[in-house]
Amino acid sequence: MDEITFRILDTLYRKLGQLMSISKLTNIIKELHGTAYYTNIYEKLQALTTDNIIKLEKVGNSSVATLNFQNYLLIDMLTELELRRKQDLLKGRTELQMLFMEIDTYCKDLPLMKSVCAIKPEKNIKLNRMELLFLLQAATQDMLQEHKMALRKIIQQLQSIHNIRIDYIILNNEEFLNLLKSGERNPITEMLSDKIAFANPHAFWIEIKDALNKGIKIRIDEEETNPARIAEKDLVYNLARFGYKEIGLEIKSGENICIEYIIISILMRNEVRRIEAIPIILAKNKTNYNLLIFLSQKYGMSGKLLGLLKVLNKLKPAKETQEAITLLESAKIKEIKVNERSIKEKMRLYNVT
Repeated sequence: MDEITFRILDTLYRKLGQLMSISKLTNIIKELHGTAYYTNIYEKLQALTTDNIIKLEKVGNSSVATLNFQNYLLIDMLTELELRRKQDLLKGRTELQMLFMEIDTYCKDLPLMKSVCAIKPEKNIKLNRMELLFLLQAATQDMLQEHKMALRKIIQQLQSIHNIRIDYIILNNEEFLNLLKSGERNPITEMLSDKIAFANPHAFWIEIKDALNKGIKIRIDEEETNPARIAEKDLVYNLARFGYKEIGLEIKSGENICIEYIIISILMRNEVRRIEAIPIILAKNKTNYNLLIFLSQKYGMSGKLLGLLKVLNKLKPAKETQEAITLLESAKIKEIKVNERSIKEKMRLYNVT
């Protein structure tokens, strides 16, 4: 793959779901890679369009470039792009090479493993940490739980051996697709703008292709949400959306943010009355506990979350809640106790016990 093709494909996948004129594409390539010339980009786009790798369509007065996922060869080219980005990352980093090799070695023996992505790798490596996204195949709940426990043991061992912090999220393909199409701000659509699929990248891009074929409109968000900085207006709006309306507060329309981000935001603010809202909205809504656990570990809120989940499971037992408790305890998280009596009264008030 030549350099201009690499830069075009790299930019288009980072901006998946956005309209990208040739002028805009050129400007963003320049921002990402340092140099870009309209004439060179235009000529290469024409060649890639002829090869059916890129689609150029007229929107108003501009020609808009998009990746043509109907062409199977595009998957191979995106796989090649991932391998090049991995090689660039690992060049001169012997310790990191060993870590990636060990992840590859351990994961190949796990039957449900589909692919592994490193998220914001350059930024995280400078902080002596890794952020990983594990994608699994569909399976029974018991098989998935067993697989997740095995992965967690592997990660704990790798952290110890390499003296590096590893935050990770484990999703099966259904969970992954649901997050891609949710329409809410969530970590998965934010992760994809800067990631390297380093283990089985071909499978990762087949997953994206299948999602698009199912009519899922994937839009990658470049800006990462900081739960501690979610605006008060958006917090109040989303709490109401999830079934917890606070007395005396005016609810104004805000940005739709996933329940997992909202829970972590509340935990980070450490306001007792809102912390007691967490079991209520968990009981009222379908929650991705894998995503919630990942965020709690990333932002240091696991102990608080574990205490809340234990009370919730005591008052309103559920298999998903117990599985989340088991996963947190397997990571040797120390529970931070919460006021069970107060939470019980609040849950009765909101008719969720």
